[in-house]
Amino acid sequence: MKLHALVIWLTGLFFVLYGIAFAVAPNAMSQLVTGAAVTGVSALVDFRATYGGMIIAVGIAILYLHRIRQVRLSLGFIILVLMLMATTRAIGFAIEGKANTLMYVFFVLELAGSLLAWLAFVTIDKGKT
Repeated sequence: MKLHALVIWLTGLFFVLYGIAFAVAPNAMSQLVTGAAVTGVSALVDFRATYGGMIIAVGIAILYLHRIRQVRLSLGFIILVLMLMATTRAIGFAIEGKANTLMYVFFVLELAGSLLAWLAFVTIDKGKT
């Protein structure tokens, strides 16, 4: 499998599965990711919509763009999403202080994923991906 296809499929599937997990079990996922439970009906509804529905949509968009042969656009979208997640997570670290270990794991994965997508993006026309 070429690098660009691997990056797109892994990223798209991760977002879809992560979103489904939050849509199905927002409280359990919140506890797993942040160490805190979601309380209140409105909070649970919002978690399902934001961390569930919106994240599923991001994954589908990434995969759809690849399906319609908009590979560079799909990779660019991955770069944008992951870099903004890493950037705003870093801002959170700076403002809030030390977070749990999973937040740092996500930060590293977001940086690594965006760099891998960038590598695939810049080498795609050279036939190296």
